[in-house]
Amino acid sequence: MFNSSLAKEMTAYIDLRISTFSVSSVYNDKRTLVLLDQYLVQTGFQGKNLTEDILSDWSKTLSGKSKTVKEKLGVVRGFGKYLNTLGYASFLPTLPKVKSDYIPYIFSDEEVTLIFHYADNMKPINPKSCSAYFQLKIPMALRILYSCGTRLQETMALQRKDIDFKNRTIFLKKAKFSKERLIPVHDSLIAILERYCLALGIMHQPDAFLFPGKKPGTHYTTRQMESWFAEILKSAGIDQHRRDPHERGACLHCFRHLFVLKSMQQLESAGHSVDVNDLLLPTYLGHECLLDTDKYMRFSGVQVPESLDVFETFTAGLIPNVEVSYEEE
Repeated sequence: MFNSSLAKEMTAYIDLRISTFSVSSVYNDKRTLVLLDQYLVQTGFQGKNLTEDILSDWSKTLSGKSKTVKEKLGVVRGFGKYLNTLGYASFLPTLPKVKSDYIPYIFSDEEVTLIFHYADNMKPINPKSCSAYFQLKIPMALRILYSCGTRLQETMALQRKDIDFKNRTIFLKKAKFSKERLIPVHDSLIAILERYCLALGIMHQPDAFLFPGKKPGTHYTTRQMESWFAEILKSAGIDQHRRDPHERGACLHCFRHLFVLKSMQQLESAGHSVDVNDLLLPTYLGHECLLDTDKYMRFSGVQVPESLDVFETFTAGLIPNVEVSYEEE
């Protein structure tokens, strides 16, 4: 597996990791050390001490997102600590800060119309392989994702008792980081949900899943929804593979980004400027702070130029224009 002068140490380190960490984690460690091993062979490295210059030059060969680079450097940093325990001097590289550099795909109003059209008229290739009321479940799930900006996993886990028709709310108990939250829902969506529950026969079954799977006691998985959504995008002529650098590409999670954009536009059209101190949107989305919500505002100005202008107007003046003078010591 390894061929450099540190092959023996790399193998021993991986064996040590196998006894403690998961298979996927060890696999990633192995892949990263193979890259380092190949670099050491190519550069003719013969020693046992990994210097700062060697690791700095190797890090320049790494490609990918900042998160990926950080993970690879973290693996080498761990290996370096192991070498130090063996008595070999190894430099420990500093881990870079991770930055979000991708741009979400923003569905246009025309594309949203097409998506719901094909969702409402879906016909399974093999009806026997689908669960009952399949043609109702997919459109209903998409309407919740679009109208509420919920995450896919927490939407799939919804039960009948989580829908409060009287108070027009949805209770999300299977949320990210085990954080529960209660979100208000528009009257139109509540009306559709009510008809949906009646059609499925689950109105008086509080523990019934809103999107039950084929087997009793199960619900639709995120993979199943993503698979069906890919078919819908294909029917609508929306390319989910062609994308610009760092762009996520069309997928179900993009509905969450679209929800944030639509919320901003709705606030602006109603005469309410986006307030940096307003915690309503982060709370609704289940975020701890505005910085988390900010990630969902990183859309392309080419896609929605009018919204970009609004946001730039909002941010103007946040950083004061102050003249700074320096005194010589």
